[in-house]
Amino acid sequence: MSPTPPERPHLAERAAVAARAAIAADALLARTPRQPLIERAADTARAAMAADAVLARAPRQTLVPVETIPAAVEKVAPPAPQSPATARPTHDAPAPITSALLRRAGLVSNAGPAWEEIALVREQIVRSVETTPSAKDRLARLVVVTSARTGAGTSFAALNLAASIAEGTDRRVILVDAAGRANSLTALLGLRDSPGLGQLRDTGRNDPAGLLLHTEIPGLLVLPRGTSKSSNAQDNVVEALRHLAERLPDHLIVLDTPACLESSVAGLLAAVAGQVALVVEAERTKRAEVETALDILTA
Repeated sequence: MSPTPPERPHLAERAAVAARAAIAADALLARTPRQPLIERAADTARAAMAADAVLARAPRQTLVPVETIPAAVEKVAPPAPQSPATARPTHDAPAPITSALLRRAGLVSNAGPAWEEIALVREQIVRSVETTPSAKDRLARLVVVTSARTGAGTSFAALNLAASIAEGTDRRVILVDAAGRANSLTALLGLRDSPGLGQLRDTGRNDPAGLLLHTEIPGLLVLPRGTSKSSNAQDNVVEALRHLAERLPDHLIVLDTPACLESSVAGLLAAVAGQVALVVEAERTKRAEVETALDILTA
């Protein structure tokens, strides 16, 4: 007879056994003490503090002081020194005579036909200055601009001739008002109260350059009429201009002088000047007046 197979527990019994095992496991977990949430947070904080203490005991790299770090400094080159001709005038120096004021006094535009005619005269004057030999009693760089009669335009001619020489050549030019009329260059440029030829004639200044006024035309300087204490305005004018030419040997001097038939100044200056420009007003100056003026200038 074959042996009887062992009885298997019924499905319900197996389910009951599994349930009892689960209840036992839950009871075991329930008897295991659990740490409260606050205590766990405190333990975490103590662990973090312990880690910080370890880092604090570790050797740290020495910090470099800020002062020892080289700073990048931009080096700026100092400005190049300016020459006296290009340097700006100081606060004590008078402002230069503007181009607008020169135009109001009669300076013509360099784009008009009159400028071309003046340029032709300029070339003749400059060529004559360069070819005139030096002499003890004659100043080749002294150019007298005069006329036979008043109103012919000597101030206009002198101003434009001096400006043309300054702009068209590399020469420095001094425009001198030796006329002293009511409508002279000194009056036209608004320089009635400025010192000038009168002070140079009366005092014989050793530094006549201090009397010269700059203009906005490079190389063009102006010596106004100035004031004079002498009863005779013609006294020592020749000596004063000689002194001016000796002190400034690199300058060409253009003189605006009175008419020959009304003053002896042009004749006195023509005796020492290297060049003479006689202004003749077209259709107004008479031939006899021109011949008389030439006789005075060449006497």
